[in-house]
Amino acid sequence: MRFKPIGRVVTVAALVAGATGAALSAGVALESEGDAPEQAVVSTSAAPGGDVRPAAPAASYLQIVAHQDDDLLFMNPDITHQGKAASVTVYLTAGEADGAGFRDRCAYAEGRKAGARAAHARLAGTADEWNRAPLTLDTGRTVEVDTLVGAPHVALVFLGLHESGDSAFNPKGRSGDLKNLAMDQNAPPNVSLGSLATDGRCDPAYAGQSYGRGELVGTLLDLMRRFRPTVVLTQDPKVGLIGADYHANTAERGDHADHIGAARLAGEALSAYHGPDGDGRVLSRSYRDYNIRSAPPSLDAAQTAAKRQVFLAYLGPGQSFDPSPRPDEVSFYGMFQSRQYPRWSNGTAWSALDRSGRLNAFAVVDGRAKTWREQAPGGRWSGPRDLGSGLLAPTLSVVKGADGLLHLVAVRLSDDQVVTADESAPGIWGPWSPIGAPGPGDPALIGTPVAVPRPGGLLVFVRNPAGGVSARGQGPDGAWAPSWTDLGGTAVQDGLAAAPVADGRVDLFAPAAGGVLHWSQAGPDAPFVQDQGLAGAVPAGPLTATRSADGRAQVFYVQGGTGQAVTQGRQADGSWSLVPVPLGGPALQEGLAVVDGGDGRLTVVARNAGGGVSTTSQSAPGGGFGAEWPDLGSTVIGTPTAAVDSAGRVVALALAPDAGLLVARQRAAGAGQAFGPWEPAGS
Repeated sequence: MRFKPIGRVVTVAALVAGATGAALSAGVALESEGDAPEQAVVSTSAAPGGDVRPAAPAASYLQIVAHQDDDLLFMNPDITHQGKAASVTVYLTAGEADGAGFRDRCAYAEGRKAGARAAHARLAGTADEWNRAPLTLDTGRTVEVDTLVGAPHVALVFLGLHESGDSAFNPKGRSGDLKNLAMDQNAPPNVSLGSLATDGRCDPAYAGQSYGRGELVGTLLDLMRRFRPTVVLTQDPKVGLIGADYHANTAERGDHADHIGAARLAGEALSAYHGPDGDGRVLSRSYRDYNIRSAPPSLDAAQTAAKRQVFLAYLGPGQSFDPSPRPDEVSFYGMFQSRQYPRWSNGTAWSALDRSGRLNAFAVVDGRAKTWREQAPGGRWSGPRDLGSGLLAPTLSVVKGADGLLHLVAVRLSDDQVVTADESAPGIWGPWSPIGAPGPGDPALIGTPVAVPRPGGLLVFVRNPAGGVSARGQGPDGAWAPSWTDLGGTAVQDGLAAAPVADGRVDLFAPAAGGVLHWSQAGPDAPFVQDQGLAGAVPAGPLTATRSADGRAQVFYVQGGTGQAVTQGRQADGSWSLVPVPLGGPALQEGLAVVDGGDGRLTVVARNAGGGVSTTSQSAPGGGFGAEWPDLGSTVIGTPTAAVDSAGRVVALALAPDAGLLVARQRAAGAGQAFGPWEPAGS
């Protein structure tokens, strides 16, 4: 392949501006020849001082992944919802392995890059024509930036580092591969493809570059500051180590060393970024990778088919771009096309009415707990305000105690401990306190906690490292139990739900490989006993539990393989419904927020397959749900939530792609009443 200029040159300033939405004024074409690629004819001029800082867009995305198909397999369909917002994907390795039958490793890497371009052109709905140019960063490293001609807000960045699967670079797993760089301060540096004799003929513009841990993290931070994302998507940093054969390893921890390293290095850079203007306005989402095979399909047939077509575009005609994957492999690549799972959802219970009658909302923004609050009941919002949490997983759970004060429960990522924070008065928050993590095992494998109020404080539940559920609670004096209690359970997925009973008992639910697990108590202080559970369907995401108008427990979730909202609950004779009842409506993603609209009818709010928000309500207290699922529009990040304001109106809340809070309020009280438009909350 040879780069061929087509009449004009690309400046770095224009290239970076193009990646944030401005049109490029030039391009380069590719013509096929038999020799190795040569350097593109480009100009590398920049703004005065070499500092490129375009104006921040309202919303922009940055994906950081290890290999050229990782975003397509593990972040799709979320990446299809980005629309016309700036979207930049950074590929850390060349993905060269041992060449996969190509002339050499460099040729295979070029094929994979061509596949990434073809797939992203398909996602953007435009021709596969790109401007390709080098960009020299503040770290002194030069990377390739490809910008889509027909959609210049889309760009791909290739660092071209060696991957861990290259036997010449990593013969005994002790090289400077991404995992070793992330986890070992003394790891040797990685080098870009074309640096070793075994690589073959690579573009000399990018060969011969060395990346130690500091240089790689600095390069990622530089890219963040140049492209100015408000949303950063990464791979899963908390899966632990991998087995020798991740094709055969279907256990929850089975993953690829490069995925783990890419996620951790991206997280380190992200912790120093703090948003486009340094004001903390940035959201992050991490995605599970190979181990999503242990979870049920989460996409419906239409989403699966669309995702497959994007992956086939990546493979190329007759798999000419990447012949290695088998797209119909039922135990591997074929499974990824029907699944997408975040490592942590942002939860479905992150808003509550405080005892002053004001709604509060909570989210992890820039890695820290932030809060928004109504300035007066039903009025305008203030925030976001930092709650001083330190680095947290994105899931926050808010609980309202019997005294009307609010409590927050989360996981602290620095040491994987469950932490809590409590109100002392409406809007006044105390410090975060750790309550530990259940063992034995690696605490990085715990799930996201849920809690219910009890006299003296909280009762907290969390998935433990062994795949069961553990609990820890406070006594009447507020003191925590001396240790966690193992409640049992196997193959529990993340997304527990608990529903308290008026007399103090609690129903606990957990999504698992075989359906929904259930624990109950004989009395308020009695031990939890697991029963036969709610067989019948496997949830594809977190559960939400509530009480129907007559006090019976009811659990809601998205059914695996269908994308449909379903519910199961306790029947009049005390038994559990074993067949899930569909709620109808569109295909949904992740979890369902459920609230009592104030008239005994439940309202469901969820993110739909288009990336917006849909809602429905019961036709009568304790009855079925109507066929109407109005789409409230917009594009949101993660799972929305819902609460009821002081006037009895249901309020839908969601995180926006600009890292702000969106609020849509019913025009009048009562389940089924129409919602007003989305409005930004706070500053």
